[in-house]
Amino acid sequence: MPQYWATTQNNLANAYMERIKGDKAENIENAIAAYTAALTVTTREALPQYWATTQNNLANAYMERIKGDKAENIENAIAAYTAALTVTTREALPQYWATTQNNLANAYMERIKGDKAENIEKAIAASTAALIVYTPSAFPQQWALKQNNLANAYRERIKGDRAENIENAIAHSSQSLELSLKLSFAERF
Repeated sequence: MPQYWATTQNNLANAYMERIKGDKAENIENAIAAYTAALTVTTREALPQYWATTQNNLANAYMERIKGDKAENIENAIAAYTAALTVTTREALPQYWATTQNNLANAYMERIKGDKAENIEKAIAASTAALIVYTPSAFPQQWALKQNNLANAYRERIKGDRAENIENAIAHSSQSLELSLKLSFAERF
């Protein structure tokens, strides 16, 4: 029953990622090993949606990884997020696509390798893509968080006019703050 084995490996990995007891670094290593094992059965051809989910989970584990080379961990995460996006498309699975785009944007913002300016541009592009699905009416909290992420990216942006980048950062922060205040006010009443 290979499919059940792979599902169990993925679930075990998820448990290791959430584990409170034990050494955190070792728990993440166990999660990476279990996700990798699951991917030996959960292939893109046989089970594309499960494969993409496992790729996203593996990428998340690499982003949190304590052991190993940090730059290489981020590269592994970017590769896995990018792989997941070959199946998790906007048309087929819009919310998962937007989440993966957001995760990819975060990885590019933390990326050590490559050209810093280009990494920020890729982060802005992925965050902007996520906003196609994360609209203020459909996903207000996610939209506000993505606006904040974009503000941070524009604040760090190297390309373009510095004054314009700061104005974009202010605009995205203001939009995030405005919706956050509305949501906070609505929760009180």
